[in-house]
Amino acid sequence: MKELEKLIELISRDPNCIVYKTNSEFVINRKIPDDLDLFFKLTNGVSLFENESFGIKIIGREEFISTNRYLYPEDDIIWEELDGDITNEWFLIAKNPELDQYISIDLTSQRLGKCYDSYLPTHGEEGMSEIIAKSFTELLWNLYSSNGKGDNWYWNNDNFEKIGDAFD
Repeated sequence: MKELEKLIELISRDPNCIVYKTNSEFVINRKIPDDLDLFFKLTNGVSLFENESFGIKIIGREEFISTNRYLYPEDDIIWEELDGDITNEWFLIAKNPELDQYISIDLTSQRLGKCYDSYLPTHGEEGMSEIIAKSFTELLWNLYSSNGKGDNWYWNNDNFEKIGDAFD
């Protein structure tokens, strides 16, 4: 966990990023990964390189909701939540609405903490829901260390080692 604390400190010193102060009043009533829990205790979200094309916001506690509910707030069909649909347990963790780019974190016990590309046109589609990090800390580190260049999402770069698909 010290790694995450050091990373947040590094980000807070970067003039191209913003670390939002925590709001300890808001409680998440479900099991979340330990590193994400610590992140929410230390911050209320982070904006990484918001003035760059590929800047992204790591959300705070108040926006930590089902990715489906966030992306399709008025779609009653989605909220029948089909039994066995693995996207029911994906929660929004990062967003760049201008580019339709969202990232989900899995809260199921067997995949707790894995992060997925939830690009709006392909969110929740088998074969299009790439695992982009094995943990929240890995996601935050990769976003921070790569997005400063502002030219692409790190998982779209040729040197990104594919991890798999959420449906594998």
